[in-house]
Amino acid sequence: MSNDYKKIEPEKYRMQDFEILVEELKKHLDSPRQNWLLGAGISFKSNIPLMFPLTYRVEEIIENDGTEKGKEIYHTLTADLDEDCHIEHYLSHLGDLIALSERSKDKAAIICDKKFSSEELREMHRTIVAAIGQTVRFGYSKDTDALIGTPEKPIVEIAHHLDFVRALFKNRANLESRSRLSFFTTNYDTLLEDALAIERKVVIDGFSGGAVGFWNPNQEFKRVEDKQLMCGVYKLHGSIDWHCDKEHGLVRVRYGTKYLPDMSDIMIYPQATKYVETQKDPFAFLFERFRRSLNSTQDNVLVTCGYSFGDDHINSEIESALRIRGNRTTLLAFSEEAPKEGIVINRTLDRWLKDEEFGSRIYVAGKDGIYHHSTAPAKAGTSEQLLWWTFNGMTNFLATGEYEKAI
Repeated sequence: MSNDYKKIEPEKYRMQDFEILVEELKKHLDSPRQNWLLGAGISFKSNIPLMFPLTYRVEEIIENDGTEKGKEIYHTLTADLDEDCHIEHYLSHLGDLIALSERSKDKAAIICDKKFSSEELREMHRTIVAAIGQTVRFGYSKDTDALIGTPEKPIVEIAHHLDFVRALFKNRANLESRSRLSFFTTNYDTLLEDALAIERKVVIDGFSGGAVGFWNPNQEFKRVEDKQLMCGVYKLHGSIDWHCDKEHGLVRVRYGTKYLPDMSDIMIYPQATKYVETQKDPFAFLFERFRRSLNSTQDNVLVTCGYSFGDDHINSEIESALRIRGNRTTLLAFSEEAPKEGIVINRTLDRWLKDEEFGSRIYVAGKDGIYHHSTAPAKAGTSEQLLWWTFNGMTNFLATGEYEKAI
């Protein structure tokens, strides 16, 4: 299509560009080979907090229930870290300090002129992990008044995830019968696999057994490769129901049992240690599968939602795959723009959209329109903002093919 028409009636034809790109999005979403990368944003409306409210809640738990030594370490860490650090940064910082303490003669590390032993730092790490597990498992919301979920009254909702699963399979008989459909998620919660199972989809997560399972990825994920109609769920950053037991190894556990109850054994990993941990099992295995899913010489789609492209170790895997000669993976990102200091969407997507090598295989559905091989959006109208970058908005687009506009 010639670009000359844009010189004549630019607003009118930008809208035509938009409609053309919407049809291209729909076509890609009907692809029989789909991989979904889902981040924290999809669980926000389910009463699982994003990172800063989660940080606030963890601090609250430590203040209310922690030991005096735990409070002292947490306060000292707060004084040592930047003001914009969240709870994953605390865990990362603690991880570094534990490593330093274990290399020192006296098995201790200094924070703000205060010395803490390796075991004290480890206990702080376990306390924070347990607080994260408790908050994610039972829910926490601070939209207006704080809502705190408890074992007796959990507040985590699954309705939005159920809507997503129904929308994904609705009216897509071909997708159901022919697809290779895989889900990769950075979320610690279990809403995705729970929703798939409730909607009678066979979920493979790498564990064998029953409600309590043992890590057996080579056998379990092989079932996804051998048979269609199975959904592989790859939890790239761990899960609140994964425990690293000293005797039994990595196991998936039930909630509320007397056995395997220690929430500080939960396998989740903070930001700065993620790259290191991805070199070890189980994460090495999961990232190898992520890498393999992106390297395809057939038409293949990676769709992201709720993922802010803030994890460099994941972004580098995507970029490496896109640069491989002959790779036919297309990226569809449902993502809100975060303009700041010349940035339109975020640093990563801005750079990828402008890349001469693979920018034509990048589509971003944002609130200002669709971005394709450019950081200038094709707009639905001159000032209309769209909601399809949200989990609910994307789900509605999947179900109806219609894009919602902000009121």
